[in-house]
Amino acid sequence: MKISIIALLSFFTTSLFAQSPKIDSLENALKQASEDTTKVNLMVDIGIEYWSNDPAKTLTYNDQALALAKKIKYRRGEAKSYQGIGIYYWQKNEYPKAKAFYEQSKSIYKELGDQVGYGRALTNIGMIHGEQGNYGLALDNYQQSLAIFKALGDKKRMANNINSIGNVHKNQKNFEEALTSYKQAMGIWTALGDQKSTAGSLINIASIYTKQKKYDAAISSGNRALAIFESFKDSNGQIICLNNLGEIYLQKQNYEEAKLRYEKALTINEQFQSKRLMVTSYNGLGQVYTQLHLQNKAIENFEKAKTLALEIGTRPALQQSYQGLATVYGDRRDFANAYHFQQLASTLKDSIFNAENAAKIMNLRVHYESENKQHEIELLQHEKDLGYAHRNMLAIALVCGLGILGLAFNRQRSKVRSDRELHAAQRALAQIELQNRLEKEQQLITELEFRNKALTTHTLNLIQKNSILEDIRQTISLALKTRTAEEHSPLFSRLVNLIDYSFSLDKDWDEFKMYFEGVHKDFFTKLKKEYPDLSSGELRLAALIRLNLNLKESATLLNIAPDSVKTARHRLRKKLNLPEESNLTDYLMTI
Repeated sequence: MKISIIALLSFFTTSLFAQSPKIDSLENALKQASEDTTKVNLMVDIGIEYWSNDPAKTLTYNDQALALAKKIKYRRGEAKSYQGIGIYYWQKNEYPKAKAFYEQSKSIYKELGDQVGYGRALTNIGMIHGEQGNYGLALDNYQQSLAIFKALGDKKRMANNINSIGNVHKNQKNFEEALTSYKQAMGIWTALGDQKSTAGSLINIASIYTKQKKYDAAISSGNRALAIFESFKDSNGQIICLNNLGEIYLQKQNYEEAKLRYEKALTINEQFQSKRLMVTSYNGLGQVYTQLHLQNKAIENFEKAKTLALEIGTRPALQQSYQGLATVYGDRRDFANAYHFQQLASTLKDSIFNAENAAKIMNLRVHYESENKQHEIELLQHEKDLGYAHRNMLAIALVCGLGILGLAFNRQRSKVRSDRELHAAQRALAQIELQNRLEKEQQLITELEFRNKALTTHTLNLIQKNSILEDIRQTISLALKTRTAEEHSPLFSRLVNLIDYSFSLDKDWDEFKMYFEGVHKDFFTKLKKEYPDLSSGELRLAALIRLNLNLKESATLLNIAPDSVKTARHRLRKKLNLPEESNLTDYLMTI
């Protein structure tokens, strides 16, 4: 399920929270509508109603709306249709396609001078960049959109953009900045009397306090949100708050309070029947009972979570259930089941990790390639224009020379003929040079595609290898805790040492450096020249940041904890003498 629902809803005149059972009435109105702008708007509205439960209809209705809008030359209808099609591809995680349709929508709104539509399109594009991990571009789009809605005095959309900016900061682990944005958005929603959005902000704020281990503040914020949802008798909001509070108490190691919150969430859910939220509650209770050493109850709850997760297809929750069962069976010394569920958890984790990284790296590669191709093409086009200018100048000079020579020096016709042949040869040479430049352009594009593919493949393989080695090391460590493994302890210890040795090899980094410099030429040389005090480890970290990898991915590659990566990034920022307001990733992108 998408996490940016609130941001998405601001793109349209009607939001999901305002949706009523009007699809039938909208479709009845559509049957009676003429081939005009009203019919276009109806088809777009119906398509948007379907985006979360039947996205195929979102695409169908918006395709039909776009065809009619073009037929009747309704430009605003075209922009709305492009936006609706973009939502379909966003929901499918096909980000390059979604962005292309949002860009078309933005272009039309700009042409029409529609500031509201233009601002929505900017927000759409910002969300795409945020989900791709292009946080700098996401913030840029959100800030532009925020400035538009601020000028228009549209406070509701201002709050939506500020909340989205908070999400970007949260994903970047900039928790103080995220907290500031969430509080600012909450202030606007409170002033507007939008209590449900205010409650949503309180949940966001609680999540930040939890990350900062400020558990009392997180609990206070969560309880305030819960009270608002209770006043509205909003079962969905209550269950989400109770699950979040259960997680906070679990991290605080107050297991009885955590158990009460998860059980209350399940009680409310008996009527609400959200299987997705039930999975969260059952997994939470499984973790609580694991900590309380009530192993039978832990297994019972993890099994319930597993069954529901399999039924609705939520793979992260299923992986959590498998991991919980592996831990409980390990505590019971039932190593056959522990090993079985650990294998399932590791396999599913790899599958989720690979799918997410493949999509992310592919999207980064597409974005990177498009920028570099455009740059190369612009340079070659400039050279081509110079070639045409040079050829034209030669032609003009030739005509002038022939005229003057024909009038003044009739006796030197043979010399003129020779000059004509010479200039013809020069024109032919200029044409050949132009053709060579075109061939060079194609060669550069092909070479860039090859190098980027090699870098993408190698980085992904390196992440996978380190992740698998870490899983193997954890499994061996689990086995070493058992009594039956005592006789094999020397062998297991040797395996752990071999894994640690594999992590420390420079061979992988040498190959990575080769592929990296094939795309980012002289990156290490320029950085080392500018900052000679940088260590080899800091240069490696700089390269990973340049690839826009997150903390977890960088930690996997460097074989250190995510918190250590965060500390290393801070030291690197200090060595680069960057001011606080500067973005480390954006700076390294300029090298």
